[in-house]
Amino acid sequence: MSDALALIGERHTLPLLRELAYGYHRFSELVTLTGAPRTLLASRLRKLDEIGVISKTLYSEHPPRHEYHLTDAGADLIPVMLMLKEWGERHSGDDIPKAIFRHSCGHELHPATVCAACRIELRPGEFEVVGGTHPPVLRPG
Repeated sequence: MSDALALIGERHTLPLLRELAYGYHRFSELVTLTGAPRTLLASRLRKLDEIGVISKTLYSEHPPRHEYHLTDAGADLIPVMLMLKEWGERHSGDDIPKAIFRHSCGHELHPATVCAACRIELRPGEFEVVGGTHPPVLRPG
């Protein structure tokens, strides 16, 4: 998780990715919607392009203007952003949803993390670390 946060955890990055996921692709739109200073936004876009989270395409040559789109790696962050939105609305003390989503099935969308094998929703204590390069330190006792 630390590696992921090092790549996308800077201020204004997640709001920027959110707006791209919502379908806003032009710099002027992104400045307005994120509230990020232009130089900071340009820097974030450049970094996200370099690490492959977004792609930049020219839509005007005179003057040069670009659109920004999520790559497959960027689209993989959509469930993370939806879960953060859901968590924030549940635990921030503000019960008014900022955005309500409808899934293509017609129902209101409330994301959940489920096991890919059994489709049961994940709960604390129902999973364990069994490998990887950074297992948790076991407490004695």
